[in-house]
Amino acid sequence: MEKDLTLSFYETSDLQLYKQLCQDIRVMRYITEKAETDNEAAENFQKILDYNAAHSDHTGYYKVYDRSTYIGFAKLSWDKEKKIEIGYMLLPEYWGMGYAHQIITDLLTKITHSDRLSKATVYAIIDPNNGASKHLLQKHHFDSVWLGIEEGLPSEHLIWKP
Repeated sequence: MEKDLTLSFYETSDLQLYKQLCQDIRVMRYITEKAETDNEAAENFQKILDYNAAHSDHTGYYKVYDRSTYIGFAKLSWDKEKKIEIGYMLLPEYWGMGYAHQIITDLLTKITHSDRLSKATVYAIIDPNNGASKHLLQKHHFDSVWLGIEEGLPSEHLIWKP
């Protein structure tokens, strides 16, 4: 069943929404393996705002709502090699309900409907122990291309093959 999702860029007033995710160890377990402190959350949120302010091409960091309920985070971000990373985080109470599938679908639609973005390589980075994310990305035609340790954490890179 298709969800009624809205993805809109984070704004200055959204720090508390971001903290709901990054300060929950259940969410961060497969991302950084630790919840963020208030200072870390504020610093990382400022980086999100800075990225969003500097880009006008549908890439950026999105807050995700189902109707009026905040459920998580989604991103499309350029890296230094001019590839686009796709990512998402959901509040635990929304896991296993099809939201991540719909978020990935919506992000990939943004890419395919943009001349500039559709020419870029699109990839995701996951913890290889996160079988649910890997399975979901594979359903969306992402193939594993690298497995190892990155910044001290287990990491797997998957490339989108539309």
